[in-house]
Parts: sequence; C-alpha cells; structure tokens
Amino acid sequence: MSLRDELLGTRPEVPPFQLILPPGWVEHAPDQAGEQAMLARASDRLRRQHRPDLNAQLRTLARQAFADLRRLDAVAYFVQDSAPDDAIMPMSITATRMTAPDGGTLDAQVSELIRSHGARALNEDRAMIRWERSGTHEVNGDRIGSHTVSYLTPIPGTRRRSALRFAAVIAHPVGTAPSEHPLAGFIYTADAIMGTFAWMPRTEDAR
Repeated sequence: MSLRDELLGTRPEVPPFQLILPPGWVEHAPDQAGEQAMLARASDRLRRQHRPDLNAQLRTLARQAFADLRRLDAVAYFVQDSAPDDAIMPMSITATRMTAPDGGTLDAQVSELIRSHGARALNEDRAMIRWERSGTHEVNGDRIGSHTVSYLTPIPGTRRRSALRFAAVIAHPVGTAPSEHPLAGFIYTADAIMGTFAWMPRTEDAR
C-alpha cells in the first residue's frame, strides 16, 4: 500500500494470482457478465441431463449468490463447469477481499480465528491459514448441509491490512460428518486446489 493510498483511504488492487484448477473447473468474474455466463453453461448442462425443471431454481439461487458475492467485495468465483454425472462436485470457491477497520492490521482477526475457530497454517510456508465450519440451509423447503473451508492470506504490500479470503462451500446431506465419504474427499480437493495458490508478478514488475 502506497502512502498516497493510506492518506486517501483507497483500497489497493488485488495483485494477480494463480490457482491450478481440476479439469472442468472455470473461473468467473463476480459481475453481471460472469453471472450470465455461469447461468448459460449451467442451464445447458441441465437440459443435457433432462432436468429443465431445476432451471428456475438455479436462476433464483444464482441471482442471490452473485448478489452476495458483490456485497462481500468478491474478486473471483470458481466452480465446476463440466464433469461426468458420477464426478460432479457440489462445491464452489469464492475469493473475497478483507480489509481491517480503521486502517489497522488484520492481526487481531487472525488471532481470533486461531483461538476460536482452530485456524492453522495450510502449508509449511505458513503464508495461508485455513479453518472449517459446518451449518445447514433451507432451499425451497428442504434442509441441506453445508461445510465451508476458509483460507486467508495477506495481500502483498498492504502491511497485513488487507487479505484475500477463499471460501470453499460444499453442499451435502444433513448429518454428514467431515470425515465421511464423499465429504472428506471434497475437503481434500479444496485443500489441494488452495495448495497451488501463488501470487503472480504484476505486469510492471515483470518488465
């Protein structure tokens, strides 16, 4: 973060980063164009699976999800775009920006995540922490379980005042434990994806 940004109170841009995604996964921007692109692919997939009855439900959920993404200052959304029927993952990953209040650092929030939510380092380099939580949601009168694996890493140049948070949200039948199949496998997949995270050099830095 530059002195000018500090004085003006502006948010720094999120530097480019990379994730190595499994086959069939794609990245969407959390904007109107990204929402429409995701809906078009999903609608086509439902038609090919002879489930047009789910299209209206999908659109309702997607509109709410993308509205939430924009409210949370999301920068990217990752989801499985294509897969055989026996390899579908009920999981998505969102990347959102976190900024400390009042110009401070995120150290207190990180300490609270470690103390109260069991956050720990994802890898030996300790550049990213992870934590988990479970919950339930109601969709059209049905209760479904959701397990969220969150990851947090500081944004370079912000002096730990801003961070990038990734949230892998996995839908599952109510009552499924994180250690049970197939939920345990989806959690492993989320960790494997996030283990490939790396900041990329800015264009001006690479010159």
